[in-house]
Amino acid sequence: MKPFLPSQKNPWNAEQINLVFRRLGFGCSISDIKLYLNSSPGVLIDDILDGASSMEVTPPPEWGHWDNKQFNNSAKNKSYYHTLWQKQAFKDIANNGFRERLTVFWSNHFVIEYRDVNQPAYLYQYYTLIQSHALGNFKTFVSAMGLAPAMLLYLNGYENKKNSPNENYARELYELFTLGEGNGYTQEDITETARALTGYNRKTSLGVIEFNENTFDNGSKTIFGSKGKWGYGDVIEILFEEKKDLIAEFICTKIYRYFVSPDPNFSIISSMANTLKEEAFELMPVLKKLFKSQHFYDSVNNNVIIKSPIDLMLGLHHSLSFQYQDNVDLELNLKNKCRDMGQEIFSPVDVAGWQGNHDWINSETLPKRWEFADYLLIKYWKKNKNQFKTFIQALVGTDETDLRTIVIQLKDFMFCPFQIKEEEMTDAINIFMGEVPESYFEDGTWSLESNSVSRQAYDLIRFLITLPEFQLK
Repeated sequence: MKPFLPSQKNPWNAEQINLVFRRLGFGCSISDIKLYLNSSPGVLIDDILDGASSMEVTPPPEWGHWDNKQFNNSAKNKSYYHTLWQKQAFKDIANNGFRERLTVFWSNHFVIEYRDVNQPAYLYQYYTLIQSHALGNFKTFVSAMGLAPAMLLYLNGYENKKNSPNENYARELYELFTLGEGNGYTQEDITETARALTGYNRKTSLGVIEFNENTFDNGSKTIFGSKGKWGYGDVIEILFEEKKDLIAEFICTKIYRYFVSPDPNFSIISSMANTLKEEAFELMPVLKKLFKSQHFYDSVNNNVIIKSPIDLMLGLHHSLSFQYQDNVDLELNLKNKCRDMGQEIFSPVDVAGWQGNHDWINSETLPKRWEFADYLLIKYWKKNKNQFKTFIQALVGTDETDLRTIVIQLKDFMFCPFQIKEEEMTDAINIFMGEVPESYFEDGTWSLESNSVSRQAYDLIRFLITLPEFQLK
């Protein structure tokens, strides 16, 4: 992959910075753009990725390591604690940028469904395990996830004993987590792997899960042609040695489709996969290479990914950076609105996760996307209407009076690059003018210092979020 080297023909500008923050984080604020305009792609990517890598995991709540008995003795039911942690996740997403972008990504790869697990402490431990490994070594990540209590419970690993092996986790380890469906493994490999994964059973009621030598099948197994008395660690070693090419291609394709385009470029993916193998499955070098590449910034990759509900809500919230209405629980609102649009965090549709992109939009969810984005704007307005005026002034400058220029600059800030239709531009200008007499714009009576500007900016943003292109990133 060729690195992106800004030139006079292809400059480093607000459009490129916005792309980075929209794809790697959840929206780009005006201050983000100003901070990096005189910088470079490499500096921005290093700042984002190195900053994410150095973040501490979210501290544990007091119940973060409770067992079932302690939850049963609590005055609150389990759904209360699950909601608490979903709200915490939205707080992290709003504040931690790329690290939580990866947390969302990996939670849709190593899927659990919190209602099926039904143990809030397991949910916390699963969440921070993802945070810990999101930018680390993928092989280590896979190994740790297979022993996570939430995963052992969700995919029945805790039931896996030598006299009655359960194949559920073995199958998903290959099909969903490392190789892809039907790619490089057989039913016999699954059966033998399940035997090697026996022995990790519950010691207490939904408490610690430990290895039990007595329930482990210590007989000989044959996995991918290798024969031995294999256990869990051996499975991981054999898998990443024998199937490293397939694993690298599978994971890099998934990363590419999520961050760049749903239409895979196999030349780029091959380059990513080679880097992943050369770096012994360290994720950071692959991600840095991709995000610093010329291909990542290619205009062909603009407006090709449909925003997830979390993208839609958190992106709007972060990019505007407005204060929210008092007496309203922001994180709870974001959680519930995203759930109603089809994305409840820690509860994908099934073990294969949300497929994303076109699956996000249908006749039921599209009206909700308009309604809920507008809902955020209403809450901002009720909190402090003047923040709309301050925002538009910061974006275009207080001296700008050309209405078309104001609309274009706001459109360019809120959207990936696209050519707005002339009839939409006319509608946008008319909406921005609002009830201000037309003569005020002609004789210089009106300016961005006028008292009417807060309402004008509010109405214009409300109009722009209804355009189809606002659903894209």
